[in-house]
Amino acid sequence: MGLNQQPKNSEGPPGHDLPWYRQFWPWFIIALPASAVIASFISLWLAISNPDHLIVTEDEYQQLRSELKAQAPFRGGEQVEAGGPDSKPIEDHD
Repeated sequence: MGLNQQPKNSEGPPGHDLPWYRQFWPWFIIALPASAVIASFISLWLAISNPDHLIVTEDEYQQLRSELKAQAPFRGGEQVEAGGPDSKPIEDHD
């Protein structure tokens, strides 16, 4: 036995003589942020593969515009947006 070698029957905590990659806790600590990275890639894939369809057709736009005009309050004979008394009158973009 050399000077730097310890006897195999040394008294110490169990698993003390194992390398780090053979122990449980380093892998547990690595698994926590790794699972967050995997979950973020899954979320990214879901967001890309299922996009929101926010396209409004011209007919739907005109219908929504007329509904908003009908809901807007009147001020001095002018129709204003629902933002308040300082709002600008609604202009039609026809």
